This record gives sequence, structure tokens and C-alpha cells, in this order.
Amino acid sequence: MTKPTDLLDSFGRKHDYLRLSITDSCNFRCLYCMPDEPFKSTPSIELMKSQEIFEISKIFVQQFNINKIRITGGEPLVRNDFETIIQQISTLGASIGITTNGVLLHKYFDLFKKCGVRNLNISIDSLDREKFKYITKRDLFQTVWDNIKESIKRGFNVKLNVVVMRGFNEDEIPEFIALSHHYPIELRFIEFMPFTGNSWEKNKVIPISEMLTLVAEHFTFEKVEDHKNDTSRKYRIDAESKGVFGLISTMSNSFCAGCNRIRITSDGKMKNCLFGADEFDLLKSFRNNESLTELIKLGIIKKHKEKGGQFSEMENVNNQKIINRSMIKIGG
Repeated sequence: MTKPTDLLDSFGRKHDYLRLSITDSCNFRCLYCMPDEPFKSTPSIELMKSQEIFEISKIFVQQFNINKIRITGGEPLVRNDFETIIQQISTLGASIGITTNGVLLHKYFDLFKKCGVRNLNISIDSLDREKFKYITKRDLFQTVWDNIKESIKRGFNVKLNVVVMRGFNEDEIPEFIALSHHYPIELRFIEFMPFTGNSWEKNKVIPISEMLTLVAEHFTFEKVEDHKNDTSRKYRIDAESKGVFGLISTMSNSFCAGCNRIRITSDGKMKNCLFGADEFDLLKSFRNNESLTELIKLGIIKKHKEKGGQFSEMENVNNQKIINRSMIKIGG
């Protein structure tokens, strides 16, 4: 086997983190993720099979020094062969994380421990049962909350992801912040981002500067050291806090300069940026028994400096002109 090489783009950014979507199916219907229209999941024949997921992932790990893999969806836990996928991926030696809505977590805690999965990102956009039901179209808040607490109890590294939308949940920021004081978690507020069909509007975005102002009305807080590839700017209320809170400023203050992420959609397309229009069909090449090495390198070299080359400042965003998929089709 040839010596592995780093994946460097034309701006010198090293890519060692693979975000791997395994399905675009989900048991929630969150309005910021799914198009506000009838939605059909990708036919199974077009999805990567478990062995294809493993073999393609192995190429990234063994040829390109990928050391972190995050399994996403849709909701990855709804996939019937999820257990097989995790067992196979765990043999590659990379750090494994899962992004989930939390509903089915209780079924997989033992599997995660067995396979060395330590990192769980759980989406929860409201602590109010009725608002939770409104945004997810499912009355399952208590199940999610119980699974979050059990994840913490079992010692997983838990991050809670909260998409903040003006007029919906910004009033809950103090209550969310308090969780980071009482629990050993990272609570992350995410600016509302534009994707195909998700009814994004600039006035629904609450920039992190405004979020910090809201936090300051209720708490004193201190900065926590960030690392080069971090997507969130982290803070803690005080030295007694068990956890931290972070703000992900994709729209108002991008972190593209430190991006180390590659994405593969559930139908096997590589995206070099969450907002990028370019896609590189790894699955087609794999099924044709073609080498993926040069295609992967091409995909990284064509990466834009920021935000997929589609916009720079938030004020310039025209959601109707962005060429992309819906969030659920890309992978969380």
C-alpha cells in the first residue's frame, strides 16, 4: 500500500475530517432541514450499501490520513443496517462521532460503547414540549430529553445543537445556557442557514453578536480556548460550570479559513463544502471499479475559499439563487 498523503486544497487547508451521511430518511420533519413540500427519500438502489460505505471510508482513512469520521443523516439511526455500518467503520481506527435527533439513542448505547463511539451530537431546538412538537412535527420531546440525560450519565461526550431562529426560540437561550452550567456538555447555538426549500430569510438569523448580548443580560461568562478547526466559539458561565456553550457563526462570521471537513452524501457524492454546488460522484466510480484517488484530490482542489463560492456576506444571500440540496439531502 502506498504511503498516505494529506488532502490539501489550493488554500493550504488540510482535510482530515469526514462527515458521512448514510441516509436522507428521518423520523422528524424539522422545517430548517427539510423542504416545505412533499419529500421523498432517495431510493435504496441509489444509496451507498454498508460495504460501499466501509470501502469508501477506508480509502479516506488509509490513503488520505482521515482521522475523524462523523456519521450523519437524515437520521442515521433509522437505517436498518446501522449496526453493521458502525461495526465496520470502527475497525478503521478513526475517531467516530454520531449526529442524531436522539429519539432512538437508547437502542444503541451498548453498541456505541462496544465500538468505541464516544462523541454524540444531539439536535434539540426547544426545551418546550409544544414548540418542540411544532418544529419537529413529532411529540417526542420527553424521549429525546431522557436519552440526552442517559447519554451524559453513561459518560459520552455530548454536544447539543440548537438552531436559533428569530421569533421562535431565542427566548430560550438563557434556559439552554443554564444546561451548560449543570451538565458536562457543550451547548452549541447555530445560526439559521439557507438551503434549498427551507424558507430561509435574513431576518430570521440571529448573529452570534446578538446572541452574546442576550446571554450577557442573564449571565456573566468567560472565553474558553478554541482550536484551529473548531466551528464554535466557546464560553463558560464560570469556573464552577460543568460544561461550556458555543456559538457557530456560519452566516455572520464564517470559520472557513480553518475548515478541515469533507462531506459524502448518502448517495455517494462528495461535497467539499456544505454550501458548495460542486459534487463528485464517488459511488458511481466505485461501482465502475475505478480508482477514487484522483477524483477525491480533484474535489478538494476545487474547493472555494469560503461558503462554496456562492456568497460571502449574509446581506448578499439570495436563497432562491443558491445552487445546492436541502440540508437533509446533504447530511447534518
